[in-house]
This record gives sequence, C-alpha cells and structure tokens, in this order.
Amino acid sequence: MISDAQLILGFSRHLTAYSVSAVHAELETLRFAGQVYEMAWRLRNAQVSSAERVRAIGIEAKIGPLDLDRFVLPTMEQLGWVQCDRRDGVLVSVAAFIPPNAELLGATDRLLDMLLATPTQRAALQIMRATSIQPLERHAALQAGSGQGDESAERALGCLITINLVREVQSEDGRAVVFNPNIWVGDAEVVTAALRTEDARVQREVGALIEEVMASPGIPEEHVKSTEQRWIDFAVSAGLVERSQVVATSDKKLLFTPHLHRDPFGTDPRDPSGHIRQLVGSMIYASTFASWKLNSPGAFLYVLIRDGEAGNHERIAEDYAMLETAGTIEVVGEGRHARMRLLQADVAEQALAILDARGTTAGGENTTFAGIGEQRSYNHLERERAQVATAVVLDDADSRRFMSALRDTTARRNF
Repeated sequence: MISDAQLILGFSRHLTAYSVSAVHAELETLRFAGQVYEMAWRLRNAQVSSAERVRAIGIEAKIGPLDLDRFVLPTMEQLGWVQCDRRDGVLVSVAAFIPPNAELLGATDRLLDMLLATPTQRAALQIMRATSIQPLERHAALQAGSGQGDESAERALGCLITINLVREVQSEDGRAVVFNPNIWVGDAEVVTAALRTEDARVQREVGALIEEVMASPGIPEEHVKSTEQRWIDFAVSAGLVERSQVVATSDKKLLFTPHLHRDPFGTDPRDPSGHIRQLVGSMIYASTFASWKLNSPGAFLYVLIRDGEAGNHERIAEDYAMLETAGTIEVVGEGRHARMRLLQADVAEQALAILDARGTTAGGENTTFAGIGEQRSYNHLERERAQVATAVVLDDADSRRFMSALRDTTARRNF
C-alpha cells in the first residue's frame, strides 16, 4: 500500500512538470509538503551540512534557494527534523535530525495539519489512492474522497483529471469510469472491470485483495487472507489480478497485479514478456513449497547476478525447468553440482528489486519503506519534454561549484 508520504512526494514532483495554473494553486500545499519530504529524505543520513551543500541539494530537487531558506527549512525546524544555524540572519549550516522511516512516513497528518491543507487537497490524496488501487465508477471514486465533503471531492477529482493523474472514460451506457492511467491501461478493459465491480461489496472485497497482492507481489493464492477464493477468481476473471502458475513437483498458483513495476506517476518500466513475474514466482515457490527450500531468495538472486552462477544442488536441475524454457537461466552441471547460469541479467535485477520491496534485502535487512527512496529517479514524461525548452546551461565555474557541493551526497547515493 502506498503511504501518504509517497503519494505526496511523487505528486509534488509530478506537479512541477506543469506551469502555474488554477489547478496548480488549488493543490499548492501538497506540492510544498512534497518538497519538505524531498529534503527530509535527501538529508536523512547527513549530520551537519553547510548552507552551500543544502542549497545545492535543494537545487537538484527543483527547490529554489529562496523557497528553501524561507519556507521549507523553517517547516522542517517546526517538525524537529533539522536545526538551522543562522548568523545575522544568514544561513550557515543545517544539522539534520531526520526520524526513523516509520516515524517519517507517519508524520503526514501532522505536516498537513501544520500546513492547513484544505479539504480538496486531502480528498485529492484519497481519490488518487483509490483510483490507483483499482478502476472505479465515478461515483465510487467520489465516495473515496467524500469524507472531506462532496464539493471538495468533486473539485479534487476534476483537478486530478486536469493534471493527468486520473483518466475518465465513458462506457457504452453513458456511465463514467475513472482510473490512474499510469497503472491501468486499455480503456475498454478498464471500463469493463470497473463496471463489474460496481457493487460496494465487490469493491471492498476486490480492493482488499488487490492491496494484499500489491504489498506482496507473487503471493501464493492459498496464502491470501484478505478475502475468499470466489473473490480471487472474480478478480482474475475481471483482469484486476493476474494469476501465474509455477509448474513443478507440486503446482502452485501465485498472484500479481498490474501495479508490478508501475506506480501512480508512471515512472517504472513494465514487464511485457512476463519473465520478471515468472522469476519472482519461482523464487517465492522455492522459498515456500519446493523440496529444497531457499532460505533467502533475495540472497540467492544477488549471488546469481553478481557471479553469473549460483547453486550446487541436485534440485536445481528439477525445480526450475520453467525458467530454462523462458530463457532466463540455463542449468549447468549434474547431480550435486547442478547450478544456475544467468542468461537475462536485467530480468534478475528487476526480480531482486521486487523481492527486496516485499520486505527483506539480500542481507536480511528490513526494507518495508524502501519505496519512498526509490522515487528519487522520478522524471515524468511531460517534465522530460519541458526540459528541452527550459534547460539552463551553466558555465564551467558554476558546474564545478554545484557538483562539488553535491558530491559527498550523491557519491553515497543517499537519495
């Protein structure tokens, strides 16, 4: 499930691709809150940074020095996340006290309260989440934001449609369906799926299933706890959940959603061949059902990517025929010396990222909150186009100064 902090951060970056307009002004507080999270994330491993370095980080995050000094840093001071050293009113250094990830992500309500977020802005977050989880009829999407008032929900939905974070299409009988176009693709299929889940009970059951599968891509069907088997079958038939089957000594069905390698802001690559899903499913099968269980699928994939080969176990020759057929790996050696040889490194790297995002890295470290940091590479398509027309060319001296201020941060890839 995407946290409010992640939604706000990505939303803020998305909004910077648009020129200032009435819609931009309507949602300005969310953009500013995203800037606060942007700086918090980038400073989270810092101790004391010079004013020059903090400004350089702000510039790279598309935050001007004036906004940073007068608004963003004072807000972070009120939250207790930084302490600014100013001499004669001039910023000298910034000491960071960024809280642990759980506390950082849980501070959204406090931040929005501090910034006096409007009902429309709060409704926009709720509708954005609802339409990202599953396509909905318009009235159902409005219901998601109705806690802030019907008028605010209507305005919020209109704003999201204007900035292309929600798409609205008409069914043949005139009913409107809304959905996040970065996740749900294919207008006809999306409309059909939304209308099939029109009933509130169906939306609740299917929505709970989708959220569970989003949180654990490749979850074995028999491990689903959010709903009953009939709703799983319904979601699969409607195209809202995808079912894969690992064919081995005991066949198991694994569930995915279209959210795999997509996000609310359209930044992630897709998996058209299905090979990434297949490898994730095989690793989950190996750690859950296989006769020779992998204690850490993430660690196994890490070694496979690093060394090009991994294994030395007789079961490798028997349990992974599906991956051989797909051309992802080949099995070399025999008996106790059987091992995998990697043929598609890009597939393995993407599968490892998904396994890590499920909660455990190759080293066993919890990464439940890794998603917010992964958004550091965000670059919306519309911003990419805008950069061609608005790019500012720095002279050599400016470039050297800017890179010098940034280097000790980016070299460690802390954001």
